[in-house]
Amino acid sequence: MSDIASAAGPATPPTGETATISWSGNPWSMAGLGAINVLLTIITLGIYHFWAKTEVRRRLVSSIRVNSEPIEYTGTGMELFLGFLLIFAIILLPVLVLVVVARLVLGEAGAIVLLPVYGFFIYLWGVAVYRARRYRRSRLRWRGIRGAMTGSSWGYGWGSLWSSLLIGMTWGWITPWRDNYLHRRLLNDTRFGDRPFLYSGQPGPMYGAYALAWVGQLVAFFVILGIGAAVLYPIATPLIDAVTKATGSEGSIDWKSPEFEGQWPLIAGLIAAGYGFLGLYAIAWSLIWNLFYAREYSYFVSETRLEGLRFDLKVSAWSMFWLFFSNTLMSILTLTILSPVAEARVARYFVQRLSSTGSIDFAGIAQSQQKIGRTGEGLAEAFDIEASSYFILSI
Repeated sequence: MSDIASAAGPATPPTGETATISWSGNPWSMAGLGAINVLLTIITLGIYHFWAKTEVRRRLVSSIRVNSEPIEYTGTGMELFLGFLLIFAIILLPVLVLVVVARLVLGEAGAIVLLPVYGFFIYLWGVAVYRARRYRRSRLRWRGIRGAMTGSSWGYGWGSLWSSLLIGMTWGWITPWRDNYLHRRLLNDTRFGDRPFLYSGQPGPMYGAYALAWVGQLVAFFVILGIGAAVLYPIATPLIDAVTKATGSEGSIDWKSPEFEGQWPLIAGLIAAGYGFLGLYAIAWSLIWNLFYAREYSYFVSETRLEGLRFDLKVSAWSMFWLFFSNTLMSILTLTILSPVAEARVARYFVQRLSSTGSIDFAGIAQSQQKIGRTGEGLAEAFDIEASSYFILSI
């Protein structure tokens, strides 16, 4: 055999294949589906929600192409429905009964007794995130090969719980480290067939953007507060005088006092202006923090590989802000009818900015041997966990 091998010459290494990631379709083609989903969900008293979500995912995922071949989503509405019923029966209903009984029997003291229950729900949040990801990965197929997760949702839930307790203790400065820690656990448990995704990132490169956002939010707060005070204080002076005169010896204000006659339009205007400045700060806060999230998302992707494939994501704070702001506005103004359009816009945004370098032997990838669950992401449904951008990034 060795003589034959020598005569044949050195073995030819397997040829790799590059991966071109693209988006096909128009997000607005989902508008009709959104209207149908809302109508059927109302008619069925919410039960159709699970089938509506599944159809949105199926169409969204099928618009993603790798080397011009679509990804397939094989989840079903029945799986999601049964998963929710299971979680409701074994977790939500017993906990609800416990809360009600504790309140009725112990009164206000019941809140103290229930503190471990609240902590348990924080823990379950992390479990829900992991299980939702595991379910979705197992229902994604490309060229017949499906994804999988190999780790423990309970272990991830514990990691999410104890690291969340450090956020307040560090005034949020643990966030880049925590995000990197949780992302590593998720990515390194992710498989495409029998091949693992590997994430090698460290939190250090994200701290510059985090510091800029953390300080920036404070600067924006005080700047907008100062501008608001400078603009509104002179206008509010007559109202301040009226409040002073209408305040009794006990410190209570008599709102029926003649001092307030003719002041109500001014009061309404000041309240509206106050909300306007609050909205301005919310916009500034979101834009500033997108500086960090754009850096974080890009870094997460750049440190991810699938054997010989490496990935790159080019997003900006402004484009991400405008995407999520316009999507939120669109969903609210249409009473969620256009939510599928919003989800598709998010998916298209990230897919069109995602690229890969290197190559991999796709033909040599074997099917995953991980067991496929029979029910869907019940905990995620209970906690209403749905993060489309993260869903797409993690495909």
